[in-house]
Amino acid sequence: MSIYLSKIVALLALPLGWVLLAGVVALGLLAARRRRPAGVVIALQLVVLWVCAMPWLDQRLTGWLEADYPPVALEATPVAEVAVVLGGAVGRVGDPPTENLSGSSDRVLRAARLYRAGKVERVLAVGGSQPWLGNPVPEAEAMRDLLVEWGVPAERVLTETASWNTRENARYAAAIIRARGWTRVLLVTSATHMRRAVAAFRAAGIEVIPSATDYAVVGPQPLDVLDFLPDAGALGGVSFALRELLGRAYYWLRGWGGG
Repeated sequence: MSIYLSKIVALLALPLGWVLLAGVVALGLLAARRRRPAGVVIALQLVVLWVCAMPWLDQRLTGWLEADYPPVALEATPVAEVAVVLGGAVGRVGDPPTENLSGSSDRVLRAARLYRAGKVERVLAVGGSQPWLGNPVPEAEAMRDLLVEWGVPAERVLTETASWNTRENARYAAAIIRARGWTRVLLVTSATHMRRAVAAFRAAGIEVIPSATDYAVVGPQPLDVLDFLPDAGALGGVSFALRELLGRAYYWLRGWGGG
């Protein structure tokens, strides 16, 4: 499956896709003068949109995904030879380059802090170009520049610039890890993504030590009436969580280490 097709399929499998498809069905029913069924579909649209846009659901789903890998302080992190930091942290760089960090940029910061704390000797930045963003610069190179700016010597940063997804991240990074003879590897990615990433590296023959970051839910979340009112940010959070669950299921079905 191509990278573009996978993104289109993922869109249709997420709340926004459900609502759009339901809208098409409702329009078809109205065109056929079937007003009652069309009204039912529109009502379902509103319910789905409301529920999936509730901060309450966003917090529960995201917190559940992150619970597998709770935060670990730098001081308690084991020492390793290298920290592998996965892409997803930088958006379109532009020309001239402009600051454009994504919500997952904590990954790069975590890797830099691990190096500065003496937990690793090197950092391997993993991630290729993102053609759907029109970005000619491989993400690993943009991450390398950030790592250097945040205190990691350039000669201590390696890059892998060909991978497009988690499976390729693991396979291509595994080749570099084996070639270098590294046996203790810290894996840095978002807490929601860590379970699939660990499984993908294991499927590639590499055992890693998780060093999760980018937590969206920290500590108990007190309930409030606003938690049950629609919010655009919550809709994005629920969609992100569902996308990760779909990714786990797809990787498991393909035998790529998901689940």
